[in-house]
Amino acid sequence: MRTQYRNNMTILRNNIIRTGCAPMTETLKLTRKRSPKREGPAAARNASALLVNPLDPQHIVGVEEITLPDGAPVVSARVSFDGGSSWRESWPLPVETEWAGVVGPVLAMDAHGTVNLAALALDPDRSRASLIVYRSEDGGIHWTLPAVALRGAAECCYSIATDLNPASPFRGNVYLAADLGNALCFARSSDGESWSGRGHSRPGPLFSGLCFNPEVLVDAGGAVHVVWMTGPSGCSILAVDSTDGGNTFSAPVTVAEGVIGVQEGLPETAPATCIAEDGVALCVWADDREGRARIYHRRSLDGGRTWQGPLAGEPLVRGAGSGQHEFQPHVIVTAGGEICCAFYEYGPKTPGGDLLVDLAMAVSYDRGATFVNHMVLSERPWDPAVDRPLSRAATRGALGWLALG
Repeated sequence: MRTQYRNNMTILRNNIIRTGCAPMTETLKLTRKRSPKREGPAAARNASALLVNPLDPQHIVGVEEITLPDGAPVVSARVSFDGGSSWRESWPLPVETEWAGVVGPVLAMDAHGTVNLAALALDPDRSRASLIVYRSEDGGIHWTLPAVALRGAAECCYSIATDLNPASPFRGNVYLAADLGNALCFARSSDGESWSGRGHSRPGPLFSGLCFNPEVLVDAGGAVHVVWMTGPSGCSILAVDSTDGGNTFSAPVTVAEGVIGVQEGLPETAPATCIAEDGVALCVWADDREGRARIYHRRSLDGGRTWQGPLAGEPLVRGAGSGQHEFQPHVIVTAGGEICCAFYEYGPKTPGGDLLVDLAMAVSYDRGATFVNHMVLSERPWDPAVDRPLSRAATRGALGWLALG
C-alpha cells in the first residue's frame, strides 16, 4: 500500500494546476532575509499549466502565458504523446483583435477526451475581462474559437473541473468557478461550447458575500463542490455542493473559521480540497497563526457535509513541522486510497543559509486521519529570486509567482 503513491510521483512533481490567477503587477518585498535578486532571459516566462490525461498518462498538454514583442500576453500550447520525451507545438489559439491579451490558462480533460482550456481575455483598457474556454478534440494540437463563460473584473482567480464518472448522469459536464469582483460566480456546460450560470446568463453571484480563491471539483458520484474563502485573512472557508449538475446548490457549509492568511511575500492563502470515492474529504490551506506559514487542514467523512476537529483546523503534520514556511498545498487521492498533499517549503536549508524553496509531500495511509512526516520531492532546493517569471497573479511578493505553478 505504501508504494502506491510512487505511481503518482510524476503528477505531484509536475504539480497539476487546477486554479488560475490573473492579473496583478504590484510586487512587495519580503519582510525576512532573502537572497539577492538576479534576473535572466527566462524571466519572460509567466503563468503555466500542465495536464496529464487521466485516460492516458502518456498524453500531456502544457500551456504557458508568454509576452509578444508588442507587450501583449498570449497563451502558447505544446503537447506530448510519449510521456514528455518529445513535444510538438500546438497551432496558435485564436484571439480577438480587440483583446488586450489572454492570461492565466488552466486545463481540464472532459469525459469525451476533449481538452478544455480556460483563460482571461482582457478588455482594451484591462479593467474588465471575459473568462473564455477553448476546446481541442485532437489532444491539444488544434483549438476551437473561444466561448465566453463568464464576464467581470480583470483581476480574479478561477478553477475548472470536469465530470469523468461513468455512472454520473452529468458525465461530460464542464464547470467553472471564479471570484469575479470578489463575488462567487459559477458556470457550467454540457458540451464546452454553450455556458450558463450565475454571473453570465443569470444576474448576480452564486452566493452573496465576499469570495476569494474558489475551487470547483467533482466527486465520484458526480456531485459538484465549490470551496472558497470569505476574505484574505481572519476569515472562513465555505463550501457548497450540487447534485443536479450545478443547476442548484446547497446552503453554504463552514469548513473552517479563523483562518489567518500568510504574510506578505508569500502566495496568498488558498484552500485545496479532495474527495475520495468513499466520501472522505480533506481541505488544506496555508495558515500563519504560528508566526510562519504552515499547512492546516480539516477532514470530513460524509463528502463535505460535516467536518471533524477544531473549527479553526489543525496542522496537517503533527509536531513542530519542518520549521520553514509551508504554503501553496495541492491534494490528490491515489488509486490505492492514499491521500497525498504536496506543498512548497521556504527557508534556509542550512544554518544561516539563503532562503530557498523545496517541493515537499506528506502522505496519509489511513483515509486522512493522520499524515506521516513530510518527504522532500525536489532533487535540490532552488532560489526563487533567480530567473523568476513575471508574476501576474493575484498574489504578492517575490514568491508570488509560485502560485502559478
